Amino acid sequence: MLRPSSSTSSSEHARSKRMLSRTRLQRRILSIVLWTIGGLILIDTTVGFAFRFPVDSQRQSTSLQRYFDYGRSIEGKLRREVGPTPEQDAAIVKAGWIANECDIATPSPPGKLIFDIYGMSFSNQIADQMVRLDPGLVSHDFGGPAAPPNHSYACFVHRVEAKRARAPIQILGILASSIPRMETISGLTTSFEAPEPFTYPRYSLTSDEHLVGYVPSIKTQDDLRAALADPVKWRAFLDELAAHDYFYAEKVFKADVFDHSVLARLIRRAWGQRVLRVRTSALRAADGYSGAPDIAPVLRAMLLDFANRARSAGEIPIIILIEDRGYGGTLSAIAAPVLQENHIDYINTSAIVSPDDSGNFLSDGHFTPAVNEKIARDVLVLLSRTP
Repeated sequence: MLRPSSSTSSSEHARSKRMLSRTRLQRRILSIVLWTIGGLILIDTTVGFAFRFPVDSQRQSTSLQRYFDYGRSIEGKLRREVGPTPEQDAAIVKAGWIANECDIATPSPPGKLIFDIYGMSFSNQIADQMVRLDPGLVSHDFGGPAAPPNHSYACFVHRVEAKRARAPIQILGILASSIPRMETISGLTTSFEAPEPFTYPRYSLTSDEHLVGYVPSIKTQDDLRAALADPVKWRAFLDELAAHDYFYAEKVFKADVFDHSVLARLIRRAWGQRVLRVRTSALRAADGYSGAPDIAPVLRAMLLDFANRARSAGEIPIIILIEDRGYGGTLSAIAAPVLQENHIDYINTSAIVSPDDSGNFLSDGHFTPAVNEKIARDVLVLLSRTP
């Protein structure tokens, strides 16, 4: 009977040891992976619990709570901020709705020079300085957070067509950095980290150069609440955004299971910032928004129609071109020629303060009070020259 040689036995023994060693290595690697995953889940859960957002949408959150929540989907944030009743909504949910903000009655104190101003926080701050410098003035502010020209124009048109009492001076503030929002129908898609739900029309020009606006189905705070409670209405609104809002990105917008993970939210926050940056850059602001050829002619048509409607009502139209940081010259290049050609009074903030000087801005991007005062003084000089 043949017996295995000692060399064959040694070979099998070595092979067995290698297999055992490989198995131990694989188990060790698997153990490390599982412990790592378990550790991440524990960290994720602990941080999520420690810095969970307040259940009450009207309660102020801390900076760390906001930091770890920034990457939640836009829909996820909305569903948390919109309460069962308007009174229970977060403050941002109430801001900017044309049917609300632009339909209010405004007092007309006797002996005062009154002006209506349409825009956003930049224009409101300029108006505040004007009133501070001249107590004989009274301002009525109409606007929304970082409102684009289509919101401001639609607000003015709403007041005209609703036959609301208006001031003898109509001022339209246009913010350069808000121009990309002319390609949107809501403040939601360009404010991922802190969604602004208000909506507005997106305008285009007909073949005979007339403005026509696409009006979204959600027009009020209550419309938004009803849509969030009705899957059919909500799906229809998402379809509208996909069709008419250039900045809509489904993976950033729609709620999903990753809303419950702090780590996933941090990743989505970075992705959301990249989407906004890439799409904004593709519009090519420095080239007169050549990436969206309809922006310039639509903006010019809005400015002209605003002035013509005001003049036909016996009002004085004034435009403030607000060129904020990073957008110096882009707005005036588009708007100034049509304003000059049609003898429409306007102020260009770049001619007053440099948008490239960081010293002219606060940390939140707004002008400093001193800059607002300079701009306000120039507007007052312009007012003093009007008949």
